[in-house]
Amino acid sequence: MAHIRIRPNGRIQFDIHLYGCRFREGSQLMATPKNMASAKATLKQMNAEIDLGTFQYRDYFPKSRKVAQFETLQRALHPDRQYPYFDHFANQWFERQKAKWKNSYRDTVRGVLDKYLIPHFGNTLVNELTLAQVDYFRQDLKEGVKKDGSRLLSNRRINFLLWPLVAIISLAAEECKFDYPLRRYKSLKEEKAESHPMTIVEVRQFLTKVPQKWKDYFIIRFWTGMRSCEVHGLEWDHIDFDHRLIRIRQNWVNGEVCDVKTPKSRRELKMCDTVYDAFKRIQAVKTDNSNFVFLAPTGLPPSTHFISRKLWFPTLKAAGLKPRRPYETRHTAAVLHIAAHECVFRRLRSLISV
Repeated sequence: MAHIRIRPNGRIQFDIHLYGCRFREGSQLMATPKNMASAKATLKQMNAEIDLGTFQYRDYFPKSRKVAQFETLQRALHPDRQYPYFDHFANQWFERQKAKWKNSYRDTVRGVLDKYLIPHFGNTLVNELTLAQVDYFRQDLKEGVKKDGSRLLSNRRINFLLWPLVAIISLAAEECKFDYPLRRYKSLKEEKAESHPMTIVEVRQFLTKVPQKWKDYFIIRFWTGMRSCEVHGLEWDHIDFDHRLIRIRQNWVNGEVCDVKTPKSRRELKMCDTVYDAFKRIQAVKTDNSNFVFLAPTGLPPSTHFISRKLWFPTLKAAGLKPRRPYETRHTAAVLHIAAHECVFRRLRSLISV
């Protein structure tokens, strides 16, 4: 059972006796009449759940260090459960699925399970998880804010965090033979990402401020529109100077070479004179024995974090340009190509009119 105690400092404390152990949880509430009334209401609900056998320690004290101890005792008392706990089934699901994924994606899903889903739903039996629990959890994620008051997680990010949960419960319902509880679950409407490509004037401003060693790196990104992982995974074997082609064959992600993002990502890009000259300049000053085109100070291809934090954002600030994602180099490339085609079209039209 649970009781209320008043500590010597005048604050309210919950005193809980369960499974032969005593759990004490303090609060920041002073023992005023209003706070005592609220605490007694909470106490009444806690004792009702204890009597029904539905009490969950994390529901009342989610940040307590004693949550793990309580859940261990709870499971030891009921070892003959018909259905598995969410954390056990989620770990089994991950082991069964991971062979289908790239290493980088596998690590991402593992992080979602360990940081978000298992801490919240881990001690719930798979057949007892409800749509209401998922809705409340999702609402908590939506209400998270950064220091500047903006949203911590976008709708797209939240949908990504919850899809493993949906997949796990769907599989559990099929294999453990219980009614699937998330039939009415719908993903959040995702906001369309805003695009902020640079103009040719802004590109020139950027290139005048970027460190000289990395100038050709950004010229190639601005004029080809390659993804970060594609540029970082480039090897000299992929550069065909005779036919002026860049062959996209692999990515560099999380410190290792991996396959391209999609089958369509495996492609050849034509080099314009600007890109061709940039590669030639890089080749001319190359002194290392690595086959990779670009290397960070570590001697390995650069990471997206290194490019963002050490080069991209500092250069934007130095050039007096507004902040934008490094991914905008892809959008900028598209804008520059469209502008180049428009110039060609205007020249042809002027020749025809003559």
